[in-house]
This record gives sequence, structure tokens and C-alpha cells, in this order.
Amino acid sequence: MKKILLLVLGALVLGAMPAYGWGRLGHSTVAKIAEDYLSPKAKKYIDKYLAGKSIIHYASYPDEYRSVHLIDIGFDATNCPRKTVWGHSFQANKDGSLYLSERRGTEYVKNCLLRIDPVIKDLKANHKNMTDSARLVSIAYIVHIVGDLHCPKHIRYEDEPTSGGYNIVYRGKPVKHHNYWDGTLLQAYHPWGYSDLAKLIDRYSAKERKEIQKGDIFTWAEENARLSRYTVARGVGFEVTGLMANEDIKHAERQLVCAGYRLAALFNEIFK
Repeated sequence: MKKILLLVLGALVLGAMPAYGWGRLGHSTVAKIAEDYLSPKAKKYIDKYLAGKSIIHYASYPDEYRSVHLIDIGFDATNCPRKTVWGHSFQANKDGSLYLSERRGTEYVKNCLLRIDPVIKDLKANHKNMTDSARLVSIAYIVHIVGDLHCPKHIRYEDEPTSGGYNIVYRGKPVKHHNYWDGTLLQAYHPWGYSDLAKLIDRYSAKERKEIQKGDIFTWAEENARLSRYTVARGVGFEVTGLMANEDIKHAERQLVCAGYRLAALFNEIFK
């Protein structure tokens, strides 16, 4: 596993945060659903490694502290500093298939799948021998990135490299397409807490849940890339109608609940 350098640069004052991933509501919802389906053994280990705190507590940790967490990715990029913040998005081709590289031509691209895969493997193989801080950071990143890789605008398609970094129009106001999926849409339809949202969308049967949990981070990411491909057609200034938003929220809710089920399955496998 490539070495992770956790640099604490002093106290970080948390105020109004820019939207990342699903935002706090979405990430907390994913963690809440996952927590409800953890095995007794996984619960025991996580409770021990997080000093009694819930995974919900750390669900947005990599967003809120991204300015003080620098990752030595072991790759000498030619167009950016060697140390760079952890990638929160992944790369896909036009057909939705994954692009598993940290290069597109001469461009260096951050790819969260390539960064989180070794973390998962290392935690599974070595969690009993890791330091307290290494275990905590590993668990926090897994919780967060599994959520991110289910977000429609955490995909960098080859023909939309900004992953929605431009304005569309929703309810008569301009909003970054990325931010529309990150939090604006969820907050518009669910202006309450994460536990309420988790209860509303966690309605699948045990058989359906088991089917959803099949696969790994790569198959889950590719599924998202294919299902969310339609969002690329919404260019600058595109107006999202009420009917479109109604369909979008259904997609977002399914992605959140799938992320929760899959996160639970991943931790149950790691700590079995």
C-alpha cells in the first residue's frame, strides 16, 4: 500500500463548507444505513477503532478536513505537486466503462478507486497491527469514498472532465451541476435529518439488499457511471424541470441506499 501521510496543520475552523460528494446529509445517510446492517463482529471492531464513535461521525471527515490531509501517492506527476489531496471522483469513458488510470494523455487525474482499493485491502489484512490513527483514517476514507463513488457527479467522463463544474438552472436559479447532485437536490426534497432520510429510503427486502451488495467498488462505480450517463447531456444553462427533478431524486435516493448496503457489506467482509 502506498504510504499515507496525515499532516495536521493546526485546528481547522469549520464554517460554511463548499459542497462535496453528497454533502453532510447524503454522507450521513449512507453511514446510518450501513451502520444498521453491520455484523456484530464488524460493529465490535469499528466501535473499538473509532473509540466508541459512530461511522456517521466521520462520514464527511475527508471533505471537511481535506485541506489538512495530504496524500503521498507515490507518483511523480509532471504537472502538479507530488503531494495532492485525496481524489474523490473516478474516471469513466463515454460508454460508462471505467478508465483505470491516473493519466489521460499528459494530464494527471485523481482517481479515488485507485486510491481507496489498497486502503481496503490493507485494512482487511492488517487492521489488528495498524496504529490507531491509521485505522481511523482508513475507516473514515472508506465510509466517505464509498458514498462518493455512488454520486452521479463524482464521475469524470472523458467528454465532461469537470464532472459538472458549470451552471445549470434549477427552480429558476443557477446552480453548479455538481452541487445540484451534491446537496441542492437532496435538501430540496428532504429538508430534515439523515436518520429520517435513511428510514424513508431503506425499504428494500433482505433478498433485494443481498443482490445489491454483490460486486466490489469497481463494479459499483461502473454501475453508477452507466446509470448516471444521462446527466452529461445537461450542458451549460440547462433548465431542470420539476418532472426531471422528480426522476433525479429517485435516482439519488437509490444511489444513497445502495451505497449504505454496500458499505455495510464491505465492512462485514473486512472485519469478518
